[in-house]
This record gives sequence, structure tokens and C-alpha cells, in this order.
Amino acid sequence: MTKSLNQVETDITKEIINIGIAKAADSFSFFIQEKVIIRLMELKTKFENNFPFSRKYPTARNFLLATEIKGELTGKAYLLFDELEAEKIVSANLPDSIKNDPIARESMTEAFLLEIDNIITASVITQFSNIFQKKIYGDVPSLKILPGNEINQFLSENHTKNLNVIYFNSRFITEKIEINPEFIWLMDDMFFEEVKKVMSDEKKLELLKKLNDVV
Repeated sequence: MTKSLNQVETDITKEIINIGIAKAADSFSFFIQEKVIIRLMELKTKFENNFPFSRKYPTARNFLLATEIKGELTGKAYLLFDELEAEKIVSANLPDSIKNDPIARESMTEAFLLEIDNIITASVITQFSNIFQKKIYGDVPSLKILPGNEINQFLSENHTKNLNVIYFNSRFITEKIEINPEFIWLMDDMFFEEVKKVMSDEKKLELLKKLNDVV
């Protein structure tokens, strides 16, 4: 059965994800040698109508990156860029010799997006692991390119029913671009139980506060 969080628990989940995303921004800044800011804009953990609806333009190519979450907590993390977002971030970070070669550009676009996903997902998972004190890790990410009107169908068909949906969109800002990728995370029931435990564990609350203070 799909669970949901109350407002306080949702706020704690948002704090944990924000810490992970802030760490991811630092790692990605180092990767591209440019200041990166990633801000969590909206988080939802309850959906009344089947699967959450992606907001991506229905006729565009969309880049759906997926990472299996393994260990003591299991699930799947999706990161979704539409074609324009992918174009912006790749154009801002690849040399002209690659941008002007269609074959090389396509290959490097996929590799670059996979690396972004690897950095962001690993950073968030690391914070889950640190705060929940559980062994959790992400597998090698994969990429699927879909038209926008097939995204929700694909996610629904590949959604293991014992996993719960956490949806959040973000603002991804560098000196050259600003884009809004979507995150769709599917987590097992233990994730929700661990969030609830944080509420009653002073040491975990203190750790959360310390991590939040340095973000």
C-alpha cells in the first residue's frame, strides 16, 4: 500500500534531499569548473491518480535517467530532462568541436547526462545513508529517450507496486543556464519508516541539523 508523510515528515524529507542536492551541486561545480546551484522547488509524496504526471512537453525527446537503489533500502531514482534542458546544459559545457559534430554530440550528450545523474543521485543516496545509518548505494545509471506523451506510461508500467512515489522538481542554475529537471523517486516502505524514526531520535535530528547548517 502506498504511504504518505504528514507535513512535518515531508519537511524532514525535503531537508534531507536538500542536503543531498547541495552536496551534488558542489560535486558538479567541481566537475564542470563552474558554480552550480540546485534548488528543490516542490516535493510530493501522495498521488490520487495513478502515477505522477510529468510536466515535460509531450512531443519532445526527453532524457529519462534511472538508477537502481540497493542495500538496506531499495528503490529506483529517475532524473528527467526535456530536450531543451539537455540542449542547454550540453551546449554550455561541451567544446565546439563536439557540438558541431552530430554523432559525437549525441554520444557526449548521453554520457554527460549520465554523469550528472550519477553525481546527483549518489549525493542524495549518501545523505539518506548517513542520516538513516543504513547501507544504501546506487547502481550504474541507465538512460532512455522518450517522447513526453510516453513518459508517464513508461513509469507506470515499470513501477514496482510495493514502492512509494516521491516526486520533486528543481531549479538547476549555473552562470550560463537555468533549467528545471524533474526527479521521480520510488522507495520501499522502509524509507518512510526511517523518516518517521528521525523524528524521535535526538542524535539523528542533531546530525540533520549539523548537515543542514553547513549547506
